[in-house]
Amino acid sequence: MHAEYARALQCLEEGHFTDAVQSMRRVLAAMPTFAAGMELLAMALAQLGELDEARGWFERAARMQSGSAGAWINLGNICLECGDATAAEAAFKQARALGADDVPWFLGYGLSLLGQARFVEARGLLQTAFAREPHAADVRLALAQCLAELEEYEALGACLEGLQQATLNRTQRQVLAWLLAQAGNDEAAECLYRNLLEVGDCAEARVPFALLLERLNRVQEADEVLRGIGADSAGIDQPMLALATARVLRRQGQYGEAINRLSAALQPARQPSMQAQLQYELARNHDRIGEVDETMGALHAAHAAAALAFGQRWPDARAPAVLDWLQQRLHEPLQQACATAGVEPRGVQDPIFLVGFPRSGTTLLERILAAHTQLDVLEERPALERVIAALRCSDAWCGEDLGAGLSSLGTGRIDAARQHYWDEVSRHVVARGRLVDKYPLTMTRLPYAACLFPQADWLLLLRHPCDCVLSCYMQAFGTNGGALAFSSLESTAQTYATIMQWWHEQLALAPVRLHVLRYEDLVADLPRCLAALMDFLGLPVQPSQFAFHAHASARSSRITTPSYAQVVQPLNDRAVGRWRAYRGHFSEQTLALLAPWVERFGYTLD
Repeated sequence: MHAEYARALQCLEEGHFTDAVQSMRRVLAAMPTFAAGMELLAMALAQLGELDEARGWFERAARMQSGSAGAWINLGNICLECGDATAAEAAFKQARALGADDVPWFLGYGLSLLGQARFVEARGLLQTAFAREPHAADVRLALAQCLAELEEYEALGACLEGLQQATLNRTQRQVLAWLLAQAGNDEAAECLYRNLLEVGDCAEARVPFALLLERLNRVQEADEVLRGIGADSAGIDQPMLALATARVLRRQGQYGEAINRLSAALQPARQPSMQAQLQYELARNHDRIGEVDETMGALHAAHAAAALAFGQRWPDARAPAVLDWLQQRLHEPLQQACATAGVEPRGVQDPIFLVGFPRSGTTLLERILAAHTQLDVLEERPALERVIAALRCSDAWCGEDLGAGLSSLGTGRIDAARQHYWDEVSRHVVARGRLVDKYPLTMTRLPYAACLFPQADWLLLLRHPCDCVLSCYMQAFGTNGGALAFSSLESTAQTYATIMQWWHEQLALAPVRLHVLRYEDLVADLPRCLAALMDFLGLPVQPSQFAFHAHASARSSRITTPSYAQVVQPLNDRAVGRWRAYRGHFSEQTLALLAPWVERFGYTLD
């Protein structure tokens, strides 16, 4: 039997898995309590895809070697392959009780928690595994998946840097392609997806690839990729297939068919994050054909699922207060010493800050400005947020009072913070002209920006408050805490009122050079509005700015906002007054919260 076992082991090592299985069955027939033989048989069966039988043999081996941490780790790993993350967790816990403390244990246990959507717990374990073996591809990919689920995209990008594709198997390359897309590395993701399709036509890769192409506004290509799946879609993530198909159908105007696909895919057992995505897409299609009540019903379900997904990701977190950093505010005018620091020419002109409440049309205006040859746009990157975080953690920062903190910095520290900002910008865009920093809620960071960049120009875009609130409620902003501020029309209205009140209060204490324009005026008379805007910026209007949609369509990278589909269309007023169809769903309290701002900005509730 020893010779037969040696032969089976050699067959396993050489990839002759069927022969290995046959040999080990003969060995175990003669030696039924041979635990190492059970594990070898299980390994060969797993390679042949016989996962259930393999799991049975690993279970028997673990019971035979109940004091072996390695046997329980093997059992945990096969449970993961069988999709039973709960059983895998139990096995890894047993291994831990027996002293397991190596990378395979941290990786396996982390994956078992990842499989149960316990992302915060999983991240800690996987970070430990990564710290011990930073070059191990399986460890790096597991941590990257966890970071993607937690929407920590900057950390995700860093985690993927240096990963050698040549060392990955087909399944790992497919995971990597998805992760690259999540990190915003669209070109690398597309290249890898095409490679997967060219080498054996990896059907499972078609769905995420189609989602990427649709996100890049390449709808026809996305449709062609999906058509390549054929009638047999076994092994493909069916909810994801329904989502991708529905998005393409919506972009093609086939709303009824999209609704049918989505309705068939919706099941209570779906993971909350996927359930939320399906419901948001369902709402978009109902909205396109004027089915108001059905739209609002789908949105209610979408937000409920998104709240559950947030709870999965942050089980110990309370729902965050609405933009709790708004407590950081000036109570007295910005000190003159701060307001004039850094004014001397540094070779780089202070940026243009493009701000507005979310869904107020800032992406449209950004695309119009991006079409100008003397302007460069930084799209929704938290460059200033990173500078603020560094300032508040520095020894130079004075206490919690914002005014005292800013006035304590001094010219040298302010200049260093300005350089930090430009360093952050350079990670995303090479600014050859003047920079437009489009990060709508920079308006909630006005005192910091006014202190660091006193020569900046500010563009504030307004839109009817009811349209802003409705559009925010309709959008899937992810499963982060900030998105919970938009969980209902009333909470969104409260957020709107809170931010606008804060903005005007702080603007009086830290006045800046400001140009205000309204979305409705922009779409009604672009030449007039653009002339006034460019005159404010001291630049000529260029003809390319009127063809901004063609400029946006020609991009090879994604437009990083929910408006990516709209801004590749010619200018139109379809979104003006959209809220009126939904007025019956605006409560009296919601309208009361918005009424002062409706009047102040020159709108009506008629």
